[in-house]
Amino acid sequence: MSSTVQTVLKIVFALAIIGLSYYLYEIIQEPIRFEKIKDKRYTQIKDRLENIRDAQKAYRAEYGVFAKDFNTLIAFVDTGKQSIIERKDSSFMYYNKVYQQDMKKDTVVVKILGYQDVKKNLFGESFDASQLRYIPFTDNAEFDLAAGRVEANQVVVPVFEAKAPNRIVFADIMKKYRQFIDVDYALTIGSLQEPTLSGNWK
Repeated sequence: MSSTVQTVLKIVFALAIIGLSYYLYEIIQEPIRFEKIKDKRYTQIKDRLENIRDAQKAYRAEYGVFAKDFNTLIAFVDTGKQSIIERKDSSFMYYNKVYQQDMKKDTVVVKILGYQDVKKNLFGESFDASQLRYIPFTDNAEFDLAAGRVEANQVVVPVFEAKAPNRIVFADIMKKYRQFIDVDYALTIGSLQEPTLSGNWK
């Protein structure tokens, strides 16, 4: 075998080794890159879901139910007022007909002291409430938001749910990282099936 052929083979083998090494490096790095992207997006999405929860809790405190849509919730945050409430334990005497005597009954006295701006109190004056509806890192895709009621321990209670499906969160990189994405998963806060305000990532 001539020295020229040997030189060419060495170059080919060297290039093949370099190519294979790069291929293996990329195989290792791809899931790492995706995890970094996922962590960055999930962090901001979780923050916004928690903002939605805070706004919904304030809405429920005023109206006894959760807002069913973003138009209602955003309007409440932008222009709504929260009651400043003082609660005091108290008691009074009443006549019990069964025992035929005066008896003491405990109660709670609720007094409204005034009102405060929802946005200023919850998020600060500079907060842009219109952004509550949008999932970060998307082309203005909106969170799925719904509200209703469920029965828990024979008591009917209001519930709400807000979620960001993976298929929307990662729509722009789905083709490249499809093998790492659970398209059936959604970051969710609250639930329509049970009375919880927790996120499904906790």
